[in-house]
Amino acid sequence: MDVAVFVMDRTADFGLAAVLEVFDMANALRGELEPAPEPWTVHVVSVSDTARTGRGHLVPALPLSRLTVDLDLMIVPAVNAIDASELIDLVSDPANQLVLQRISEAAERGVHLAAACTGTFFLAESGALDGSRATTSWWLGPAFRRRYPNVDVQEGHILCRDKLVTTAGAVLSHLDLALSLVAAQSPALAEITSRFLLIGHRHSQIEFAVPEVIARGDSLVAAFERWVRDHISKQFRLADAARSLGVTVRSLQRATQGEIGMAPRDFVDEIRLERATQLLRTTSLTVDAVAAKVGYQNASTLRTLFRRRRNRTIAEIRSSPLSWEAAPASLQ
Repeated sequence: MDVAVFVMDRTADFGLAAVLEVFDMANALRGELEPAPEPWTVHVVSVSDTARTGRGHLVPALPLSRLTVDLDLMIVPAVNAIDASELIDLVSDPANQLVLQRISEAAERGVHLAAACTGTFFLAESGALDGSRATTSWWLGPAFRRRYPNVDVQEGHILCRDKLVTTAGAVLSHLDLALSLVAAQSPALAEITSRFLLIGHRHSQIEFAVPEVIARGDSLVAAFERWVRDHISKQFRLADAARSLGVTVRSLQRATQGEIGMAPRDFVDEIRLERATQLLRTTSLTVDAVAAKVGYQNASTLRTLFRRRRNRTIAEIRSSPLSWEAAPASLQ
């Protein structure tokens, strides 16, 4: 399989390296399986013969115009642009029209396209994601949804595969993206590759999302988020919040659905689950006490929400420290 990894100026160093490392490791481990899967031939391509990464490193590349093989897959890693407005300025800059043209041409030839994090904006800007399900970095979901209304945005997911496109979420999901592309050809090879690279399973992006960040793009949604935090230990109706904010419940529903792709009640649950997670990981409060502090009458409601919205139990949340917290103490 011929794979093109498309680099451009400001390509994120980690994303590029992660994709290349996964395919290099998969190729190195092919011999562990019987029969061995076909190898991946990886080409680093661009619109010219070099690209400068976001950290200033010069990457030699093969201009797509000189590529003589028929590509099976093209991957667009992220670019270094964390702010949504900066990213939109970048993808719409006339200087990047040739980049978008090359992506569009690949889509027209039936090449499978893939991107992660901010790289998903280039696929969307080229029109390659129209009519498809796609994900992106969780904090960019509102801006993505506004600019690309023809894309079914699923920013809670780490990975989305639809037709001839595969997209992934925030920076570390470059690893998930590349592994999923290996798995499409050989699930067994993807599994052993993940073990050699020590890549663990992350359930979803949503458990990492910070509600006040995703609410920033819309003043009403941001005000609603602040109101919920101020009343987080209380049981309230949406009508109470809407009245305090000077809007109707229907206006609040339209705002949250249009901006962050969820109903107000679901957004309230996300805010409460985020706070509950912090309390479970950083205090010794009982589950009943945590539930009361985030506005639920009993622990069973909190347990049900964690299972339904995080696919995890409270025990798993509390007993699974983050990787740096799990490191053993240094020997004296």
